[in-house]
This record gives sequence, structure tokens and C-alpha cells, in this order.
Amino acid sequence: MKQSLRRTAASLLLLGFAANALPHAAHAQGKSKADHPENQPALLTADQMVYDRDLDLVTARGHVEVDQGGQVLKADAVSYNLKQDVIIATGHVSFTQTTGDINFADYLEVTGDMKQAMARGMRVLMFDDSRLAGNFARRTDGTLTVLDRAVYTACKPCEDDPTAPPVWSIKADRIIHDGESHLVEYENAWLEIEGVPVAYTPYLSHADPTVKRVSGWLPPSILNNNILGSGIRTPYFAVLDANQDLTLTPMFTTNDDAMLGAQWRYKDKDTEIKAIGSITELQAPNYTGHGTIGWNIDTTALIDLDQNWRAGAQIQRASDVNYLPTIDTWYPVPYLTVRPYVENFTYSNYFAVEAYSFQTLTTQPLVTTATLQKDPVVLPMVTYSYVGDTDGLGGYTTFDTHSAVITRLSGETNDRQLNTQTTWHRPFTTDDGEQFRLSTSVRADVYNSDHVFTDYSGAENATRFVPDVAVDWRYPFTSIGEHSSQTITPIVMVAASPNTGNSSKIPNNDSLNFELDDVNIFSPTPSSGYDRLVTGPRVAYGAEYTIVNRGGESADFVLGQSYQLHPQSQLPVGTGLDTYMSDIVGRADVSPSNNLVLQYRFRLDHDNLELRRSEVSASIGPKPLNLNIGYTFYDKLSPDSPFSAREQVSSTLTAQISHYWSTQIYTIQNLGEQAGPLQTGARLTYDDDCFTVTADGGSRHTTSAVFNVGHYFNLRIVFKTLGQLPVDLF
Repeated sequence: MKQSLRRTAASLLLLGFAANALPHAAHAQGKSKADHPENQPALLTADQMVYDRDLDLVTARGHVEVDQGGQVLKADAVSYNLKQDVIIATGHVSFTQTTGDINFADYLEVTGDMKQAMARGMRVLMFDDSRLAGNFARRTDGTLTVLDRAVYTACKPCEDDPTAPPVWSIKADRIIHDGESHLVEYENAWLEIEGVPVAYTPYLSHADPTVKRVSGWLPPSILNNNILGSGIRTPYFAVLDANQDLTLTPMFTTNDDAMLGAQWRYKDKDTEIKAIGSITELQAPNYTGHGTIGWNIDTTALIDLDQNWRAGAQIQRASDVNYLPTIDTWYPVPYLTVRPYVENFTYSNYFAVEAYSFQTLTTQPLVTTATLQKDPVVLPMVTYSYVGDTDGLGGYTTFDTHSAVITRLSGETNDRQLNTQTTWHRPFTTDDGEQFRLSTSVRADVYNSDHVFTDYSGAENATRFVPDVAVDWRYPFTSIGEHSSQTITPIVMVAASPNTGNSSKIPNNDSLNFELDDVNIFSPTPSSGYDRLVTGPRVAYGAEYTIVNRGGESADFVLGQSYQLHPQSQLPVGTGLDTYMSDIVGRADVSPSNNLVLQYRFRLDHDNLELRRSEVSASIGPKPLNLNIGYTFYDKLSPDSPFSAREQVSSTLTAQISHYWSTQIYTIQNLGEQAGPLQTGARLTYDDDCFTVTADGGSRHTTSAVFNVGHYFNLRIVFKTLGQLPVDLF
């Protein structure tokens, strides 16, 4: 009897193998044989154990549970026929695998060698919350599992009515799972939405949840615009090895255009590369680009050479400015960049060697200065920064240097420059709470440039040596009440340096867009680049007021102005520092409740207090019903400024209609002399645990060579765990 019970226990351990008889089970790769759950000790518990000597049958009944290596089998009854070498589990059968999958069945029968099995009423809850069910399941050859009249979905059952059909599901005559290839195949499959069949395919396949990546076709996307007409993209994803993959995306259009896009990704512990490119044969007669072949490339690479050194590159190029919008590719900035670089990081040092090349994506010139129109090439650009330790006086030293060689086309401004700045910082606080920050610095620069002047093409040399000393003083006064705390901080910054250094022999490459604001008003060196300096004696004064309530309400206000003994005439006119008294700048951040956030930034003319710049943003309401409003106004800096005045207002209303439905209504309007709508539209989104649909439609009122000025409609359908279907209808 003891021997028989030992055989019975050993046989019941084989139930751990039953996981392999169920769909989507796979053993972890790379483990030794001894580490597999089926080779681990097992714990068997049951209310009753019966051994029939005549039939050579062992039966466990009542709350049967077998726990082996993290795999748990539960059933009302489990029996093992020693003669036939067959294990049978009945009644509320469940099997929890180490992968996280849970398998349920009404009846499970499996041979002792685990190569043959069958189950009735099979249901699988996979670790990614997707579900699979079949009336009958059978396993052959130890690896192949077939479910008849089966259904798959990633949707959870409805809480109010669990018997209701899922949002979407795939029903098939047969679902086949190959345990070796980890592939799930569907025969005669229907896609159902809310129980209604909407699409049929004789064959469909995807990897099981144990596979992170697998080669195969991805969902197609549809494109529609004025140039290409209607087109379809059909991407194919190929896994090359554990570290790299390739996606090829052919596209065909109604205008007989053909495109091939490619994306290659590589990643290991030291290297990460992502390369994207495309080439298109453009037969459309209304394409305004160069020639009939368009192309683009967009590559980023980062390589860790050792603990302190790394190298990288960004490479962006296109055949012409019209190609990218034609293939529905957009960048957040109106230019493409090529930038190779090498960097070094240590405890107190940073060193970089890099190069830049640009390609503009707009035909509109950004400035009117003819010598600065062409896209520059910067090769090389060297940057070095050092931060010292605290010295015996309680201060520390920083050293920053920058050098660059900037080249343009023949006849344009070219220059070589070396910029250095050495600064000693000494912050301290007095016993009564006054906060001081003393800094002394020396700026030393060397420039060699040609074609600086329109009437002289020869080289010009320029040097400058500008010492500077500055003191920043702040004295916060704080009052703490029963329900709130308030702090008012007067601020004074005094800086002194010779009023020299901004020579006309130095081209202005990087300081064209300087503007005084609440961020740089109290800075000793508020310059926006290397080429133009703010010099001469200068004092900035203002205050900051902050109030915070215990309930979370808060407000913060900043106001500042400066006086310079010498107006900064070398800076662009209208920057706010081109007169003795600067413009007045300020900021207000107010949050009277969690449902209301207001932000306001402004610049006022120091003479008549007229607005030169005004930015307002407001978030009103809770997340279920929220209104975001933004207003921006920039005055024309001067009558001959290349930058026109700009005034716009934008708003977005977001409403959570129900638990799954939400909508947005948005608009952008031009105000002022060119008043009129720029874009108006609405977005409707359905989002639950398994399905997302986004419909975005509206009208554009800006000119475009690619898109119809007027209307657009985009549709995005996402089947979670399966893929998405993006469609640009018009």
C-alpha cells in the first residue's frame, strides 16, 4: 500500500506537466532542467484519498490541490489510472502557471507522458488579462494544442452583465497553439463588435503572450492628401535577433506613387540605434518638390564607450521641404539637424566635441539680414565646463569654454570663435535671514570672421576681455498664520562691468531672439547666447510674493525692472534693455483651488505701460469637465524688425461623457490685423481596457501645398494586444 501511494504521489506530480496541455503555456528559456517546475517537489492535499487495488486506480477527492514549483492545480477530484497511465481531473478544474496564466476546464484528461491530452469547457485567463475559450481542446505530440469553436478577446466581462458579449472578440472554428513556435493561429475567424460580426478572415495569426517580439505583418494604415491621393501602408516587422529588428513599410497610392519606408532598431547594454528612412517615387503631377524621387532619413545613435565617455549622432535629412508633409511626417521644429558628438562626464568636468548641419523646412526666411540667411555648418564645436569644490573662503569656481567654426556658402558670413568665462561664486546667509550671492567673472573671447560687412569680404579679427562683478540680495519676510503662510521677498541685483565687448566685427549668430522676461531679469549675465553681451553697470530690482494655504491653494507673484547706465544698443531693438530703464516684467501663478489654475506673464513698456508681451493660460474645472484657454501677444519689437506682431487665442474643452467616452473641442484663432480662425475641430474618444477608438475631425484655415485647406478627418482604432488601424480619410 505504501508503495502504491508513493507511485500515486509521484504520478500526481506529473499533473504539473498538465500546463503544457493548455494553450499559451511555455517554459522560461535559459533555465536548467532541474529548475523547471515539473522537476520540483510537490505538495498534494485533498479531503480523501482512495486506492482501488483491483482497478489500480488512485483517486483524490474534495478540495484537491497540487502545488509544484509555483504551479497550482485545483479540482473537485483527481484520479490516476496506473494501468492506462492516464490522469483525469474533474469539477472546477483550474491550473495556475508560473507565467501567470490561469486555465479553467470542466474536464481534463492527460496521459502520463503528457504528450496527449484533452479538455472540455476550456477557458484561459492570460497574464496580460486577455481571455481564450473553447468548447473542446486537445493536445498532440506534446506541443500542439487545438481548440474547437473558440473565442479570443482582451476585454474584461461587463461588471453589470457578465453574460453580455465583449466589446470585441475573435471567434474561430479552430484556434491552434504551437508550443514550440509560440504561435497562435485562427481558422475561419470573425471579428465581432458587441457580439455583431463585422469582419471575416480565413486565416489570422499572432504570437502568444510569452513572446515579446515576433516577425509578421502589422496593421495597415491609410493616407489621404492632395498630392498622393489615397494610399495604404502595409508594414512588415522582422525580428533579426535578440538585439535588433527591422520594419519595412511599402505604400501604394491611387496616383501611382510608390513608397518604401524602413525602420531599423538595435540595442544592447552599450549601444542604442534607431534608423528611419523612406524613398518614394512621386508620379503625382501636382507635387512641388524636386524631381520625381523623394527621400528622407532620421537616425539617432548613442554608444557608451566606457564609464565616462559616450558617442552619439543625430542625422535628419529630406530631399526637399515638401517631401515630409507629403508622406504625413511632421517635426516640432521647422528644420532638420545633423549632429555627431562625443561627450565625457566626470565628477566635476564636462567635455564635448560636436558638429552641426541644418536643413530648413520652410521657404520663409526667419530674418532679413542677408548674411545670416543660409543654413550654417558648425564643425567642430567644442564645449568644456568645470565646477570646483568649495574653497577656504566658502565659495567655488566654475569655468566654461566654447569654441566653434561656423561656415556658410561662399560669399556668406563665416567665423571662428573661442569663448571663455571664469566665475567665482560665494553664496551666504546672514544671521537675520538675508541671502547674498556674490559672483566675480571674467569673459574672454576671440573671433575671426569674414564677410561681416556687406561692402567688405575680407577677414576681421575681434577680441574682448570683460570682467564682471555682481551681488544678488534677497531678504524673505515670512508670516505664518493659522491657515496660511505668506512670504514677501525684495530682490536687488547689482552688476558692474565695462561697457565694451559688443563689436560690430563680431557676427550675431546666436543672440537674435533675446528678450527680457521674469526668468533672466535678475541674472548678472542675461544674454541668450555667446555673441552679444549685456555689459556696463546695471541694477535690477523687484520683489516676489508667495502665499500658500493649508488646503493647497497658492499664489506666486514676481515683478522686476532694471536700470542700465548704458542702453544695450548692440542687442536687437525692442528687447527691453535698449533704453536706460528697462521694460517691466512680471509673472503671476494663481491656484485658488484644485479646479482652477491661472498663469500670466507680461512685459510692459517702461514709458507708457503698454503691453509688449502678454501670455495667459488658464485651466478651469476638474478633469471630467475641463477648459484650457491660452492667449499670446507679442508686439512688433521695432518698425524695421523682421518679426511681426503676433496675437493668438487657443482653447480646448475636454469632457468625460461617461466612464469610457470623452470628447474634446478645440480652436486656434488669430487676432489683430490678421484675425481669423487657424484651426477648429473636435475629437471623440472611446477607451476601455481592451479597445480604443479616436475620431478627430475639423477644418484648417492655413495654406498648405499638401493638405486641403478646409476639412480633415482622422480615425484611429486600437485593438489592445492585437494592434491598431490608423486611417486618414481626408
